[in-house]
Amino acid sequence: MTRFRHRAYRRALLARLSGEVQQAPLPAGGSTEAAFVAALLQGLGRLARLDGRVNESEIAFAERVIAQLGLPLMDTNRQQARAAAIAQFELGKSPQTDVLATVRDLSRAIGSASALAKQVLRTFCEAAYLKSSYSWRDEQLGGLRLKDRQFLREIAEALGFDKAQMLMLCSEVRGTHCASADLRGSAAFTSKPSLPLRPSPKLASAYNVLGVAMDAPPEELRRAYHRQMALHHPDKLLSQQPSPEALRRAHLKVHEIREAFESLRAQHRARA
Repeated sequence: MTRFRHRAYRRALLARLSGEVQQAPLPAGGSTEAAFVAALLQGLGRLARLDGRVNESEIAFAERVIAQLGLPLMDTNRQQARAAAIAQFELGKSPQTDVLATVRDLSRAIGSASALAKQVLRTFCEAAYLKSSYSWRDEQLGGLRLKDRQFLREIAEALGFDKAQMLMLCSEVRGTHCASADLRGSAAFTSKPSLPLRPSPKLASAYNVLGVAMDAPPEELRRAYHRQMALHHPDKLLSQQPSPEALRRAHLKVHEIREAFESLRAQHRARA
């Protein structure tokens, strides 16, 4: 079967994409490698084009992915392969290209909802959040534009993941980039003492989700967020062979924790 071909290539690529071994040697990947190059770069091209323009950060991110795929930017012996990868990026920008069909081809090659498929989806989530037309501090739609969020949902479905799993992964990606650095680096959020709060029912619920008092300072909110995420993360269930329903509930709980944290963070900024 196709999904069992090129195992060594898939293992090495997973190590690269996950950051476990950034320079893991890549053996020949054959048709699986071709599927990766097409799906990832066409998808990045489409994502970059959704807001009507392609900026430098999106190009830089695509260049990084090219390097992860084993196509070094400065290797003159592989300029032809790199040019082909760039052509795939350009192809993805065209509305005539069926990018989702290309992603479904990749899913069949690596296994639907596999660990490698999850890393592919994570790559697209990272690309969406790195678009410089808005910042990590943007609260609207969790920092994602509507078109980007819809595209990620379609990509997730093509790779074998449901909406809850996509939201959880995007939450992880966003949290990696902003939950610690953004809060610690925000003078408005950290330099002033907390104020007496009269929260709405939604905010009161958010405090309850994180398990903190309504006068909790920013540092305590952040610690509670990380504590709750560690406690309820779906990965903790994997060793127990959980049912699909148990996993679904875990994904929804993580999303609830993230939404609670974002609501309280926005409240503190508004009062700063």
